Amino acid sequence: MVSSGRPWGSAGIPGIYVVLLYDVLAGMELDAPSLLAGLGVSRDELLAPDRRVSMSLAQTVAERGVAMVGEQGLGFRYARAMSITLHGPVGLLALSSASAQDALDAACRFLGLRAPFLVIDQTRQGELAHLQLRSTASLGVAHDFVIEAMLVGLVFMIEQLLDAPPKGLEIRRRGGAPAYLSTLKKEVGVPVLFDHDEDALVFPQSALAARPRLADPQVAALAREQCELEFRQWRTEEDGVMAERIRGALQDRPAPLPSLEAMAEKLSVSPRTLKRHLQQSGLSYRQLQDEERYRQAQRLLAKPDNSISEVAYALGYSDVANFSKAFKRWSGATPRAYREQR
Repeated sequence: MVSSGRPWGSAGIPGIYVVLLYDVLAGMELDAPSLLAGLGVSRDELLAPDRRVSMSLAQTVAERGVAMVGEQGLGFRYARAMSITLHGPVGLLALSSASAQDALDAACRFLGLRAPFLVIDQTRQGELAHLQLRSTASLGVAHDFVIEAMLVGLVFMIEQLLDAPPKGLEIRRRGGAPAYLSTLKKEVGVPVLFDHDEDALVFPQSALAARPRLADPQVAALAREQCELEFRQWRTEEDGVMAERIRGALQDRPAPLPSLEAMAEKLSVSPRTLKRHLQQSGLSYRQLQDEERYRQAQRLLAKPDNSISEVAYALGYSDVANFSKAFKRWSGATPRAYREQR
């Protein structure tokens, strides 16, 4: 599998989103089967209710789709084909919420269940609400497709919630306007403005008080329970995956091992998020650093030609006594005793 960028994240996404992309391409009379060629999965398999696909597969199919559509614009076409009900319990919670604000809060909290590589930030500037969309990982050549699909999809979702978008709603995009701008504006139905410093929806703050036409407290409560259950399961999986990603990034790295801040930057998360994932797994970043140092120390001590001081220096210790104390903490034996036991 060839990809032009780093995978978008560790968690998977619902297979139905890939099916939707397949169907959009088929509707454009493009070679939709080539979207999945060589990936070991079929459209029918992706229809299973609980089927998720890896982020690397999702990135590959997105990049293939962008290449096939070219300058015709894939993002708004994808968003136009998506119904709010396709999002499962998350969509049901939005539809049945008591207010647009409650629906938005639900979308922000549970976005990771559907798009783990995106975050929505809610800000207020005067009387205007800004829903700023940002990615937590490199989206590669699929960046504009993903951001456009999400922003336009939010507009269409608002229309499904309220019957019509609120007055003053507009989409703001970074960068210059695409070649298909006139088609985009016609299809979306709200102003789409470019050369801004954010990718965002902007609308009057008062619109958040609007009541969705299908508001139902009983349905909303049940949908929230389902979302929270799925969210807890997802967070548990993410916490474990984050620890493994860090272990992989630390493996065989020469001293000094990267700091927590450097590791967070490497993994495209904030230091706070990295610490939270590890805490949920009962771990700390120092523990993982020590785990790697111990692994490297065992490997180096297994070679008789390496003196204990050389091993200590190779692991970043300027004081052999400190290395010996650390090794005893890790293994229960000093480096010398460890060698003698082998």
